[in-house]
Order: sequence, then C-alpha cells, then structure tokens
Amino acid sequence: MSRRKRFLRWFVRGALALLFVGVALFALNGLVLADRTSPRVSHLEGVPVAASASGANEVTFVAYNIAKGFAHRGGLTFDSRANVEAKLTKMAAVIRAEKPDAVFLSEALTELAPCNVNQVEFLARECGLPHVATGENYNLGVPLCRVAGGNAILSRVPLEGVANIDLAGRKPFWVTKNNRRALFVRAEFHGASVLMGALHNDSFDMRNNEAQTRQLLEFVGDRPAVLAGDFNNRPGERSIKLIRDSAQFAGEWDGPPTFFEGKRAERLDYIFAPAGWELLEARVIADDTSDHRPLVCRFRVKP
Repeated sequence: MSRRKRFLRWFVRGALALLFVGVALFALNGLVLADRTSPRVSHLEGVPVAASASGANEVTFVAYNIAKGFAHRGGLTFDSRANVEAKLTKMAAVIRAEKPDAVFLSEALTELAPCNVNQVEFLARECGLPHVATGENYNLGVPLCRVAGGNAILSRVPLEGVANIDLAGRKPFWVTKNNRRALFVRAEFHGASVLMGALHNDSFDMRNNEAQTRQLLEFVGDRPAVLAGDFNNRPGERSIKLIRDSAQFAGEWDGPPTFFEGKRAERLDYIFAPAGWELLEARVIADDTSDHRPLVCRFRVKP
C-alpha cells in the first residue's frame, strides 16, 4: 500500500473517531449532565441584601425577559463579554432602582462558551438579591463548551426548589427553539408561603400555549402561587382568560405593552399573585435595553 493511501486511511479513521467522541460527549451532556427537571437553588455569599421598596405587608416583584443579554448575534457569531456585561449592568440598574423583593427572569443564560458570563449571577450580585434559582430550558453542546439557559428567580428571601417541569410540546434535548419548562420554587413573604413560578411560554403555537397554561394551573392546584414572566399571550386571549377565570390569581389583566419589535407593541408579560392579595401598583418601565420592558407590580400580602 502506498504512503498516500495509508495516510488517507488513518485520516479517515481519525476523523470518524473524533466524530464519534463528539457525538458521545454531546449526548452525555444533553442526557446526563444537563439540569433537566431539577431547579438549581443557591445563596451567593458576600452579596449584601438590597433595601426593599415595599411597605409593611407588601411585596414588590419585577418580571423581565432579558433576551439572553443579546449575546447571540446569529449563526455562529456572538457579542463580546464586555458588551454583554455592559448591557447587563444597564438592566441591573433598572431593576435595582425599583428595590424589588424578587425578580422573575426569562431568556437568561447561565452558560455560553463563546461569551461566558453567568447572566443570572451577574444580575443577582448587581441587584443585591443573593438568593437565586435557575431552571434550564435548554443545555446544548459538550462539557466545558455549551449554551445553557432558561428561567430564573432572584430574591431577597431564601428560596426552596420545587420543580422545573417540562411543558406541553417539549421536543428532544437537541432542539433549542421553543423548548419550554417552568421553574417553581417556594418562598415566604410576611408569613405567607407561596409557590413562585417563572415562565416563558410557547410563542409560536397559541393552542400549545393554552395547553401549557392548563398544565401550569393543574400543577399549582389550590396552592397559593405567583406566576410571572413572558406568557406570550395578549390580554383577552385564551391563556390569560384561563388564568383569570380560575379565580386563583390577582393582578393586572391588561395594561401597557411590554414587548416591542419594529412596529409591534404588545402586552406579553404579566405578574399574577394569589387571590386575596391586593394589587397596589403596576408599571411598565420605559427602558429599551431588551426587546421586553420590565414589568413591576406591588401587592399587599394576605397571610
């Protein structure tokens, strides 16, 4: 056999071996190493707790879709870490000014190998909210080189992990587009123990969005709960009506738009608290760091 043929044979074998190892690591990451249905709860040591704007027996929440900090520019191009951190710093300043008790984040990355900044921990430290829970919607890549993100909750008070449930229509782990989960934790405010759900529901199929909402209501059952985030449903549409008709929640069912894209301006983000809590204030902050505006709601808590 000629030297050239031997070289080609070894080259093909080597390429196939590398491909096999890559596929094996990809499957290992997605099937074993990803935090699939378990929320990750932590307390960031050394982070002083920020002051709260809430009065006696009140609680202030913020819901904010941060659009991954616009770290992904399309295809295989990514923004620099410095630029992403600059955007996150602006977002943190907006949140911090509201002095919330808890923040519900959608589209937040905990890992992105080409631009590796944990967006959830960055915001938690900047905002003085040291209790953190994350729930992955996707985790794609190989160990030490992957993208992972989903929903998150930042809080002044301790959080207890409950679940990170697969929502209706979920696809195999290697599909990131429109794969949804819902993060649930438990917290206590002024003697009231509540479930807290951070959401980012289906944005493509409104029938599946409705199925996800029914699933969320079934999961909550008769337990007092806060549901907050990007519902991807407009006021008066089926999913929002289902939540309202359940008579289990209080909140603002309509209001100014929270999502802006070109000429589109729609209300897609909501914060709903347990029935019996009194909505004292609801505002959309006029900030364009993300394509979603932060929503702030202040409630009087019913123990």
